[in-house]
Amino acid sequence: MRRAVLALPLALAACAHGPSLQSRMAAYIGAPEASLVQSLGVPDKQITVDGVQYLAYVHGHAEVMPNNIAMGGFGPWYGPYWGPYYGGYMQPFPQNIQVWSCEITFALKDGKVAGFTLKGNDCR
Repeated sequence: MRRAVLALPLALAACAHGPSLQSRMAAYIGAPEASLVQSLGVPDKQITVDGVQYLAYVHGHAEVMPNNIAMGGFGPWYGPYWGPYYGGYMQPFPQNIQVWSCEITFALKDGKVAGFTLKGNDCR
């Protein structure tokens, strides 16, 4: 549920022509922890190291991409025949799955956001 709460505003924001994720998260610098949790929800991960608290929010999704390679890349009428039908399109090729994710990690010092990092291929 908490991922859906975070993912929905980020997904909607990605469709809009507005500030980037980088600038939206930069607005939290200096904000208290309670404000961050109230806006983004309970973090997916958290840890404290040497007096610095790290809160991480993770969102992502996966898409099954169509496999456009017929007959091992040689075309549908010739080449190696790997499928159950000799020369047919019914090939047992593995599915192509693209995973999109973004992890936003906030560093808090003295209960206030001191900085953040973005990691992943969907941090727009």
